[in-house]
Amino acid sequence: MKFSTFYKFLLAFAIILFLIPVILGFNQYNVYLATQVVIVAIMVTAWNIIGGYAGQLDLAASAYLALGGAIAGLLLVFYKITPWIGMPLGALTAVGLAIVVGYPTFRFGLREVWYALATAALVVILQRAYWLIYGTTEIYIATEVPYTWSWLYLRFNRYEPYFYLAAIVLIFVIWLNMKIEKSKLGYYLKAIRDDEEAAEALGIDVRRCKLYALMIYAAILGFTGGIFVSTMGIISFRMFDPWLGIVIAVMGIVGGLGSLQGALAAAFILRTIEEYLRGELGAIIPGLHLIIYGILLVAVAVLKPEGLAAIIRYFQLKMKSKLQGVKK
Repeated sequence: MKFSTFYKFLLAFAIILFLIPVILGFNQYNVYLATQVVIVAIMVTAWNIIGGYAGQLDLAASAYLALGGAIAGLLLVFYKITPWIGMPLGALTAVGLAIVVGYPTFRFGLREVWYALATAALVVILQRAYWLIYGTTEIYIATEVPYTWSWLYLRFNRYEPYFYLAAIVLIFVIWLNMKIEKSKLGYYLKAIRDDEEAAEALGIDVRRCKLYALMIYAAILGFTGGIFVSTMGIISFRMFDPWLGIVIAVMGIVGGLGSLQGALAAAFILRTIEEYLRGELGAIIPGLHLIIYGILLVAVAVLKPEGLAAIIRYFQLKMKSKLQGVKK
């Protein structure tokens, strides 16, 4: 995608995104669900950097998100430190964890399924660590910080501010994806994804590039964790959810590795379907929405192994050919 086309797409996407609460009639339940969908979209587009461009099957998305959220939330509850300080600190903590985990992992050449298992284990380790310190007690931010309508403490009596804050972060992450894709780092990451040994033979510092991608990915999720916790209003060991990390990776793969548009489409479509099925069918047959969701994923994988990116490209080419035919 050319830069000029990309900025047009980004502007159109931002306008549509900011109109969603209006389209939903400012219904608070629907706006809350839309906020969760946008947060998942942030996670998937961030995962695209490490998983799509660098080709690393990372399953630790919820570890970095929950760690950043726990830092921001606990600082707010116990020390009344604004999330505007807590969120950057959460991002820095997530980056520190990424370095601690990523450096030895990449140094000793863990790849593919072994890297996936190591990152999945990270979520469980952090969950146990949090449980040992704070136990199973759920900390309610609204009880500990009884502020209403405060941008300083990110406490609101409506969900629109959380939605717009998450939307701004998503737009930034989309822009960052494009900048990385067209940068030297992006070309190096894609070379590593296609053939790591060949990339190293060409003189690319494979370990450093992968670590940079991991740090960027962790920083985004660590910062977003503060928004996630503020929206939920609860700090708990349940935030460290291994299943969420798998879902994020699956959405990135279904979207098409390295495809920004595919990652966005997968996040919005699949998460919206999941939330709709949970709301409509969850009370009738518990878990039925997961079965239907799984069938949809299998259908996409079988019919279009390249992911949603292939479907998007097909329609783009068809539209382009029609426009050229009209011009002639």
